[in-house]
Amino acid sequence: MTYEAFAVLYDELMYDQPYDQWIEVTAPYLKGKHSILDLACGTGSFTTLLPKQLERVGVDLSEDMLTVAQTKDPSIQWLVQDMTALELDRTFDVITCFCDSLNYVTAEEELNVLFSRLYNHLEEDGVFLFDVHSVWKMTHLFNGQTYSDETDRVTYLWQTVPGEEEHSVYHDMSFFMLEEDGKYRRFDESHYQRTFEPEDYRTLLENNGFTVEKVFADFKPDEAVPHDAERIFYVARKKRER
Repeated sequence: MTYEAFAVLYDELMYDQPYDQWIEVTAPYLKGKHSILDLACGTGSFTTLLPKQLERVGVDLSEDMLTVAQTKDPSIQWLVQDMTALELDRTFDVITCFCDSLNYVTAEEELNVLFSRLYNHLEEDGVFLFDVHSVWKMTHLFNGQTYSDETDRVTYLWQTVPGEEEHSVYHDMSFFMLEEDGKYRRFDESHYQRTFEPEDYRTLLENNGFTVEKVFADFKPDEAVPHDAERIFYVARKKRER
């Protein structure tokens, strides 16, 4: 999934994303740190909000997305890589992967490899923060539902179709972008996501040398996770020995 033409529309369609809340979640783990890697950074809307005194690196699979990101802040290092095959030959104090990007890693074996690679890309005592769709959200909000939205220039229709695997979904989306000649140009995208139970993420993290420090939901780190939580956050710290 590379987004391709979707990169042109991405920021306009993501106008309501809570980037400031992702920053608030991350900020406590940036004190006294020097470097951060943002995985699946897209067009860099979150990455560019990170403190400028940090060395910031953004990685995404889509070169088109990173072309947009580069125009926002050329001082950030933008790299095209598949995060499941991450190889940067260096380490970071903090790694982030937000906006349910980890749900595109749909096999436990791939998650296991990814967590192992991230462990190797973290400094000792480094922190990995990420979020995923909850099982409840997959079951209740992505169960054959259809959504739509529009801006001045774009209208989109988004249908969710349950996948064959447990807790998985196909997102079938059609975008209609208004051109200068008054006609609409259509783009179609189909994305596949899958989530896992919290204990599955915890086990995979711990098997790869992480200590899970905190699990919370919906940008509320000091509250218990409700049964109908939509977005689950994980804070995992690299152990000093594996």
